[in-house]
Amino acid sequence: MAGHRRAGCRRTLSQGRCRTRRLRQTVLRRRPDRPVAVPRGPEHHAARTGGRYERRAVSGPFGPRAGGDELAVGSFDSLRHRNFRLLWTGALISNVGTWMQSTALAWYVFELTHSPFWVSFVSFINLIPLVLAPLGGVYSDRVDRKRILFVTQTLMMVDAAVLAVLAWAGHAGLAVVLVLTFGQGLAFAFNGPAWLAWIPSLVPPGSLVNAVALNSAQFSAARVVGPAIAGGLIAAFGPGLVFGLNAVSFVAVLVALALIDAPRTAPLPRERTLDFLRSGVTYAWRHRRIRTMLITVAVVAFFGSPILALMPIYAHDVFHRGSGSYGVLLAAIGLGAVTGALALGRYGTRLRASSIPISTVVTGVLLVAFGAAGMYAVAIVVGVAYGAANLFVNAAANSDIQLHVDEGVRGRVLSIYMVAFGAAFPIGSLVAGAAAVRWGAPATTVAGAFGCVAWGAILLLRSPDPSPRAALEPGA
Repeated sequence: MAGHRRAGCRRTLSQGRCRTRRLRQTVLRRRPDRPVAVPRGPEHHAARTGGRYERRAVSGPFGPRAGGDELAVGSFDSLRHRNFRLLWTGALISNVGTWMQSTALAWYVFELTHSPFWVSFVSFINLIPLVLAPLGGVYSDRVDRKRILFVTQTLMMVDAAVLAVLAWAGHAGLAVVLVLTFGQGLAFAFNGPAWLAWIPSLVPPGSLVNAVALNSAQFSAARVVGPAIAGGLIAAFGPGLVFGLNAVSFVAVLVALALIDAPRTAPLPRERTLDFLRSGVTYAWRHRRIRTMLITVAVVAFFGSPILALMPIYAHDVFHRGSGSYGVLLAAIGLGAVTGALALGRYGTRLRASSIPISTVVTGVLLVAFGAAGMYAVAIVVGVAYGAANLFVNAAANSDIQLHVDEGVRGRVLSIYMVAFGAAFPIGSLVAGAAAVRWGAPATTVAGAFGCVAWGAILLLRSPDPSPRAALEPGA
């Protein structure tokens, strides 16, 4: 026993182990083959490449505990940070409400008009205001982002409440629905850039990729849960109640915003709005890596994402099933998207330059498999995998942009990211719909798949270096 005291240890007989007072949450192992250097943080990749020591983190339920290396993170690492946890929880609740309203709105418009055209036009008029997202990006770089979010979330809450009241009263005609839906889209065009640009203020740099991934995960999870809840409520109580619940769901975000204590956005020198916008576009185009990520998002949205618009054709004409099967296929893709987001979340700042091109190629290969699947069960499995790969590409591109963009232009660049997806997806869906009428959904899907594979292969040839964040340097 005395020997153990001299060694500074206490033996726990029941567990048969020695506890050392100096052992905390990391183990430092000497690496004699490295020069003497003290690792300075996650950005130096101390656990992999540099420094005198190699650091191993002791993980907790949400990733490494305090004092550990933030490069290797858990899927829910960012939720350890109070500010992001508040925003994420509020967003999850609110997005469930948003997807509930989206489902109920499509049903409500179909009951009003019995026209598939007007049902699709409501979705179009909700997305078309995204062309104004760059203007929202200008204000997100000029005005405190938290204040912008307060205003836009409040406007969307009031918009949903008005729709609920008018629907209950029987006065929500088609014209009213179109105006209010356009209002929701317009508010989102200003909300989106500020939301994306604010995330880096809520987490440390080592958790940024994880935060972006979890933000995508909660949106994808809401896309699965929201329509499932809305279906039963519409059948029991009608669309009006669903619109009202969506309005209430915005309270969760507003409460979260009120509780978050984050630094204000630093004011920038005043310039004319058009010049300010032009400087952001010029920055994004001249920065080779950011430009490549924006093009990647647009390519995958145009060629790879329109399969969602073709899903009713697959359910009815290809697999010869009803609307329930259509919902299952969409839910499978949504479940896969959540899985892909959680997989990305584990990367932390270890995201390799080759990850995005490889995921783009995999997305194309899975589209070919889905188009060739003659069995409904096989299509469900492939749909899960496709949802994961597609989400991984988009969220990883967002993360890569966030890691490389300068803070002064973050809002404007991320607004261009929103337009890259928001414009390419509906245009691609229109083209895919016209092509499917002539050649069928499977052939159209396979044709789009080759676009994804080709672009992914080009990226792999341009960025052969497998090291993290090494390829496609700005101006290279």
